[in-house]
Amino acid sequence: MPRRVIVPSRVFLALLAMITALGIAIPFVPVLATFWYAALLLVGLLALADLLLLPRADVLRVWREIEPFYNVGRRGTYRVGIENRATRYLSISLRECLPDQVDGADFVLRASLGAGEAREREVEFVGIRRGRYDFPQPTLRVLSLLGLFEVQERMSPEENSLTFAPGRPARETEWLLTRAAILEEAGQRRTRKRGIDREFESLREYVVGDEIRRMDWKASAKRFKPHVRQYQSERSTELIFALDCGRLMGSLIEGVSKLDLVMTPLLDLAAVALRRDERIGFLGFDSKPLAFMPPRPGMQQLNNLVQTLSTLPEAREPTSYLRAVRYLETRHRKRCLIVFLTDFTDELSAREMHATLAAMARRHVMIFVAVGDPHLRTVVDTPRLDTTSLFERAVAGQLLQERRQTIAQLDRMGALTIDADPMQISGPLISRYLNVRLRGML
Repeated sequence: MPRRVIVPSRVFLALLAMITALGIAIPFVPVLATFWYAALLLVGLLALADLLLLPRADVLRVWREIEPFYNVGRRGTYRVGIENRATRYLSISLRECLPDQVDGADFVLRASLGAGEAREREVEFVGIRRGRYDFPQPTLRVLSLLGLFEVQERMSPEENSLTFAPGRPARETEWLLTRAAILEEAGQRRTRKRGIDREFESLREYVVGDEIRRMDWKASAKRFKPHVRQYQSERSTELIFALDCGRLMGSLIEGVSKLDLVMTPLLDLAAVALRRDERIGFLGFDSKPLAFMPPRPGMQQLNNLVQTLSTLPEAREPTSYLRAVRYLETRHRKRCLIVFLTDFTDELSAREMHATLAAMARRHVMIFVAVGDPHLRTVVDTPRLDTTSLFERAVAGQLLQERRQTIAQLDRMGALTIDADPMQISGPLISRYLNVRLRGML
């Protein structure tokens, strides 16, 4: 389609219809011929004048105000606007279409703008897939001065794409880090540490509830206020995330894949561990290893992890735990904390997974996260009487029972297990990690 198209308006088409009807009546009423010629000449002159007065293509500017990136599965907004830079009043309509990977409604912004006037609108949406996606070109229609024509143009705003990354907004991450620090402090009060796992960190003023044995009497005497010692765990351990990117992780929950959803708790724990100066690594795999990051400290590693997760392919291939474990053993042999995030359904895949992870659990500390499916629990918990629903309920119940048995086997072999829906994993996962560190299991 050409970039600029002139189309007749409804008013012009109505005038043409009236002239046509008048011309059809002339054979029956000859006196109407004079009026027909006059009307035809008048409409032609008006149309010619209206065409000559059409606004130029550069008198309207369309813009978008878009954030650098948005989080998958989270509500986002951007602003779209239009400015009239002509010297006269214009009546416009702007049709905005969102990319296919965005859950949101297309709309038409209609406005009557005076010279130098602008109008904008806030658009709400939810990104349902990682990546960068371009907008279709917005279509702008401008009504001519006499209203006989409409100029249709395809615009090209400077901001023309939406980028979706895994994780949560920065303000939520900061709150999470603060909360994790509070939980760790509470755990340190309950857990007695020994040796290098109880290293002095700093002094702070005494508050009600602090243990007397943590009082630093010399510092208190110097400052004329009671002060206590704060301790920290040894900060030299390594944590590796092993993320299953296989076919089962591609199932959708409210339009977003499990793979994209489970990246949020993964990044939550990564932020907490990096804030404690841990070294973080990553392995993404399906039927083969997809991406590997050797463990490194520093918050820059979190940015590297986000970029790696953003480029992982969609979940399509079957999962091979054996290849993933063998690859990890060749790349990293030091004892560390390994966090497996995966999903499984049938008993055969569960047996393969159990046999592969058993040897790894004896050598490393393992947190096994089974990414649940809320749909299965909904089917089991919803009583229905028709035959199809009863069959679905029985199958879902059987799958959940096999799932519980597999997780129980992992518990018995020494792994720390979590079975939860993707949106409910962050809290239990961070608690398990802090418990591992406070108990000195590494």
